[in-house]
Amino acid sequence: AVSTFKAFATDDLITGLLQNLSMLPFEARKSISAIFNYLLVCGLEGLDARQFASVSTAFASYVHSNATLIIKHLVKAHYCKSTSKGGDGCVDITLLCGSMLRSSLRHANIYTWITNDENCEQLVYPFLDGYVHNPNFDVCSDALETVRVLLTGSVTTPTTPETSETEEYRNRMDAIASDFLSRKYDDIIGCRINKKCLSTKASYITRRMSLQLLSTILLKRTNYNVMMLYITSADNLVTILCLLRDPSPHISMDSFQVFKIFVANPNKPPEVVKILYDNKTKLVAYLDGLHKDREKSDEQFRDEKGLIVSTLEALQIEGTLSG
Repeated sequence: AVSTFKAFATDDLITGLLQNLSMLPFEARKSISAIFNYLLVCGLEGLDARQFASVSTAFASYVHSNATLIIKHLVKAHYCKSTSKGGDGCVDITLLCGSMLRSSLRHANIYTWITNDENCEQLVYPFLDGYVHNPNFDVCSDALETVRVLLTGSVTTPTTPETSETEEYRNRMDAIASDFLSRKYDDIIGCRINKKCLSTKASYITRRMSLQLLSTILLKRTNYNVMMLYITSADNLVTILCLLRDPSPHISMDSFQVFKIFVANPNKPPEVVKILYDNKTKLVAYLDGLHKDREKSDEQFRDEKGLIVSTLEALQIEGTLSG
């Protein structure tokens, strides 16, 4: 691993290879991506992670020092005008660059650099503005996975022994994600996720995965302030109510996971209470039949739905009396 890192870093070899991926054979592209990813993650996961921690740290420092070239190229490679061609070649380049970008995001120094105020407009917003709306399913799905990592700081990884070091690492990444979302709440949640990713113009896969991501963000303990901002907005509630009635059973289910947070909030603002109160009869009737067949096999869903229904039924506003 040490010799591989030295070879990759010598004379900026990796930068040159990334910039010329489209000129290389498919197998060579895959090999470059595999080596790049390995050097970044070999010290973060697996039973021998400690043995290679110095290698991962050193390569991450190299990528960070050259981020203007390396990271910006990995992001730019997601630009696809058609279903078959990417910005620097074909779709496989886009997918390989997505994988390398997510490996880079696993290091706090690179993650912080990408999400800082100076860089997020060029390196984060293009995913929400365009890449997740690509008509190519693979490119769209890959971009959505990158957005998930960008906004949560977490990557799905093989089982790694839980230690004080891994817990500290996870807390640090959660803190970076939470700070980013708090600073850029309007730009990310309001202007992009709500208005673009959850709009009727967005594709099914974009709307569904965006809803799942939104639920994950709101339910994360470190995002309490973000959650409160979201669930105290009447406009956000209207958006979720529309999605709750979507004909797709998956989208209606994912919408329910967000809707329940609005209802469960004990400190609802008056405008949210009014919307729920004015529509509670219709909502209770609709929720009663929502995924009825699932209640038999999913006890948690049955209990949650029952709690939401009872909360709605008991809802009152000033000037009304319970009958």
